[in-house]
Order: sequence, then C-alpha cells, then structure tokens
Amino acid sequence: MSSQLLEATVMVESLRVAELRSLLTTMGKDKKGLKRDLVQRVTELLHNNLRPELFSAIRELYDRRHCGSNANRRRSQVITMPTNVEVVAVYPKKSCGSPVHKPEVHMIKLPFYQTLETVVAPVSLVPSYAIKQQINCLTFCLTTGQSAQIMNCQANTGVASVQVVLRSCYTESIGVEDDQYPPNITVLVNGHDCPVQAHYSSNKKGLEPSQPCRPINLTPFVKQAAENHVAVSWENYGKFYSAAIYLVKVFSSADLLAQLQKNGVASVELCKQKVCEKLRCNPENEITTTGLQVSLICPLSKMRMSTPCRAQTCAHLQCFDAAFYLQMNERKPRWTCPVCHKPALFDTLQIDGLLSGILQCAREAVKEIEYLSNGSWSAVGKEKECSKTTDLSSLSHKKDFVVRDVVDLTECSTDSDDGGDAMQAEEIVLTHVKNEKVRFSKGNMHMKR
Repeated sequence: MSSQLLEATVMVESLRVAELRSLLTTMGKDKKGLKRDLVQRVTELLHNNLRPELFSAIRELYDRRHCGSNANRRRSQVITMPTNVEVVAVYPKKSCGSPVHKPEVHMIKLPFYQTLETVVAPVSLVPSYAIKQQINCLTFCLTTGQSAQIMNCQANTGVASVQVVLRSCYTESIGVEDDQYPPNITVLVNGHDCPVQAHYSSNKKGLEPSQPCRPINLTPFVKQAAENHVAVSWENYGKFYSAAIYLVKVFSSADLLAQLQKNGVASVELCKQKVCEKLRCNPENEITTTGLQVSLICPLSKMRMSTPCRAQTCAHLQCFDAAFYLQMNERKPRWTCPVCHKPALFDTLQIDGLLSGILQCAREAVKEIEYLSNGSWSAVGKEKECSKTTDLSSLSHKKDFVVRDVVDLTECSTDSDDGGDAMQAEEIVLTHVKNEKVRFSKGNMHMKR
C-alpha cells in the first residue's frame, strides 16, 4: 500500500457521515447506509482507483474538520482514562439494552469540569429493539472515597461542586469527541427523572439536541452506599453513541479566572519582546512599521478591560477581557478568540502583563494606545494631547494587577441557545452600567451628607 493510499484511508476513517455522503455524491456513488457502509464504499474507491481529485477532496474535508476553527474549537485535551479503574456494572436486565464496553472512546477535556475519577468507563449505547425508542442500563456503586469527596464538599461549601455526572458522545474509532446527546434522551436515576438540559432547534423527529450538551448531574438521586441504576432512554436513528459516568469537580468562571491570574500571567519582559518582534524592521519590506495600535476596549463587552488576555496561539497583540470571556464560555462554550476567530482554549490563555500595567497607568478616558519602536507607548486620539509618552521599561517591575468586579453572566442570561452572543454581551454591559450608576448615586448622597 502506497503512503498516499494509507494516508487517504486514515483520513476517511475520521470523517463524519455527512462528509462521507458529500464525498460519495461528488464521485457519483450511492450515499445511503450507515457510517461503516459509507467508509467501506469510499475505501473501495481508493483501492480501485486513487485519482488525484479524489485524494484532494478527502484532504479538503479532513482539513476542514481537523484544522478549521470550528473543529479546533471543539477539541482540547483528551481525558486520561485511568487503566486501573474497575468498571462496576451489572448490566443486562430484560427491560434494558446491554451496553458494550468501548475503552477507546475519549471525550474532550471540559475546563469547567475537572475529572476526578471514572465511575463507569465509556460504553456503547446499543439498540436492542426494532422500534425507535431504546433503553440502556448502567449500574454502579460509589466507593467509600468517592462518597466521602461528595459529602465533604457539601459540608464545607454547601454546594455540590463535586458531582457524579453522565456524559455521552458519538462513538468513533479515533480522535476525541464533543459531548452529544442522542435524540429524545431521558435519564432515570434509581427511578427518579433526572433533569436534562436539552434544546432542540425544531420538532423534527430524530433531531439531536443542539450543542453545547453539558454533563448531566446525577448527584441528587445517587445513593452513597448502595447500588445505583441509571436508565438512558433514547431514539435510534442509525447513529452510534457512547455514555460514561464520571466523578467531577465543577468550577465557575470566577474559579477559572483565579487560576489564570495565579498561573497564566505572561511577564512584562515576555510581552515587551513580542511587541518588539512585531515592530522589528524587515529588510525585504519597503514599509517600516513604527508603531502598533492596541485598543483598551474589550471586543466582547465593549468596555475598558480589567484583565487583558489572549491565547498563546494568537499572533495579534490585541487582547480581550478574561473575566468576560470566561463568563461567556461558561454559559455557551465556544472558546474562540473574538479578535482573530481562531481557537482560544482555556489552557492556552495568558494574561498580558504589559497591557495590565498600562491599564493601571493610563487615564480612564484613554481608549487606545500605540506601541512605539523606541520602547514606549502613547495614547491615541483626543487623549494624546494630554497624555505623556511612557517608557515601557517603567512597567517592568509591576506584578500586581487590579481586577475589577466580575459581572456574573448567569444572572442576566437564559439557557436558550437561540440568543446571540451580541445580545448577551449587551445585557451584561447594561447590567454593569446600571450597577455603576447606583454606586455613583450613593457616593454623591454620602458626600452631600
């Protein structure tokens, strides 16, 4: 087998059903059937006649999925599945389908959910009946240590930040998978109906819930020292899913912001070096860059930033507000840079230490600054006349950055997926402005007294 044929075969295995059907339609072949049938059909085409146009079409579909912004946004790091974790499962009952263990399935790492232990490793939801509605059962018992973690957390904080959750995804042979619910999913835990935050774009039969599909919290109905039975009811429309149960620690956007401020601050020297590289003269270019302008206004909130950050993978100097960005992703995880629209995963975020210092020095009226080639910065626009040019070296020893009040997104937004990010950001800004007016009014009354 040639290297090109081997590469094409591997790429075909990773394509989704819609992509395989599109490919077969382009080649004038039958596009009906399950995924395994479509893969086999395309593989036969490859072995019979690997034409350049067929290889190019496969490469384009593969790159669009794995290298495009949408594909990279949905993947971060693989959750490490402990090899020594025993799956506690007494499966088959006559009324339930029997899951099949699928250890090769990996789900993406979720920044707001830290996996502590695997309670039930990924198993396939296998249809057992000819009818659409299917039921699969998962049975498990919590260990003494797992129960203690849940009880200690509730006793100390009063909030169930350590939870037992159910996650489901597509079953595929390679790669990491986003959380995806099967159509018309319902979950019963020990006979109790467990809430599932599922939103559908229409009433069409067989439609999967729209993403993001968050982990389903089973904790309120789980028995600490007895056997637990989880029944997953779903509709079979020919797609393959896997489900798993994890013990997780749930974080808020404020928790992630604290982590970022502790471990993710880029030093002033490192940021200055990046600025200098941008301003460095290139002999091949006829135009020399003498300054670079950066806005102090967050592109998401349209307000002055308090904690400027960007992803390490971003090539631009422009930042966005970390607190606002994390709150946006807490509500609807996209993890996409609002400046360059490329993936900006939590693990890649860094607070700009240089711009943080400038925000403390610059007057409130300054909305934009310019980095100069002589190692200084100055205000841009109307404030330029009344602002002095400042040497960047004066900020080299500043390490403590002021963080403003964090506006909680969950207090002024709904869980509906139909609301746009722009409308959500506008609601947050209006809430923040209202709070500022009340604070200012109280301050005036105190002065009068």
